[in-house]
Amino acid sequence: MTRLFVLWLSALLPAFLCAHARWQEASALGVVDDQGAFTLTVKFEVPSFLLGQLPKDVPEKDLDALLLTPGRLAAAVEPGRRSFLEGMRLEADGRPVAWSVLAFPTAEQILAQSARQGEADRHSVMMNVKLQAKLPPGARALRLRFPDTLGTVFTNLRKGMEFQTVMAVSRNEPGEFLIGEGPASDRGLTTGALLADGFAHVLPDGWDHCLFMLAMFLGAASLRQALGRSLVFTLGHSLTLSAVALGWIGDPGPWIEPFIALTIGLGGLMAYRGDATNRQMLVVPAVFGLVHGLGFAAAVADRLQDWDNASLVRILISFNAGVELAQIGVILASAALLRAMAWSGLSEARLRRTLCLATAVVGFALCAWRLAGQS
Repeated sequence: MTRLFVLWLSALLPAFLCAHARWQEASALGVVDDQGAFTLTVKFEVPSFLLGQLPKDVPEKDLDALLLTPGRLAAAVEPGRRSFLEGMRLEADGRPVAWSVLAFPTAEQILAQSARQGEADRHSVMMNVKLQAKLPPGARALRLRFPDTLGTVFTNLRKGMEFQTVMAVSRNEPGEFLIGEGPASDRGLTTGALLADGFAHVLPDGWDHCLFMLAMFLGAASLRQALGRSLVFTLGHSLTLSAVALGWIGDPGPWIEPFIALTIGLGGLMAYRGDATNRQMLVVPAVFGLVHGLGFAAAVADRLQDWDNASLVRILISFNAGVELAQIGVILASAALLRAMAWSGLSEARLRRTLCLATAVVGFALCAWRLAGQS
């Protein structure tokens, strides 16, 4: 059984290591002035968009070909500009409104930004597209849809200094924004969308996060204990994510990614050895949660910096609740799988030790790979 699992792990490990070490979701900031001019700035990963894929899905070899093949990037910019404009849909009180493009990154700007970021972040080229539209007088409700290739777009829309609406605009679904009545509020903030985004950061996007939860489950004496550790872990990463989003601490930078991988390796090793006390195994997820919170912040906190503190609190609660629900899902699925394998006649203790060791190996290997990518 151990040999079979090692062979399976060896087959999956290259795919894990070829995944993006770091990618970010799109965000948008829209401002409507007193004359009805609507200016929208959308920040997203440009190379993956030009290839017609989400940042988390596009293979790095395709990004290399786009950025390094002479003339290919320049040839892709204009079709990408047209595709972006075609995918942007705006309605004011149910009537279509046309966009005009004020700025779209050129091939030279994309390459320059990629070069400034260095080799570790060469593929994660986050840049802005600026659009403008003229709204009809007295417009009260806007329906905004982004190109499907952007995925979920966290959007902050303002009108003057009095109206503000925030929303996670999901892929294939338009966002509904109220700008013409009532004071600034959170009415456009959809809790369900934020819960879904937090869930998606673990399942299916956060496979490394799932590995850490697997280590916490394998090292627990019972399912109840594992769920308790998950909650402690969530409290830990909620603290650091909130601190970055509220501006109390700065952006952690790329160093956090290998550190997160290190916590996976250490978590798997501690579960494999099985000599930690229950108190220690409550402290460990709390401390490691602080680290993982910085990783979440690297992906989402830049989208929150322009929102008011009251909105931030609601957004962060919903996001972290989604993360916790996904963690519970990982733990319950792991417990069910382990129970099913044990029913087939395999030794549960041996299965646990094998999985712990495999998790530790993947975590330490991922840490080394991410460190090598930053050197």
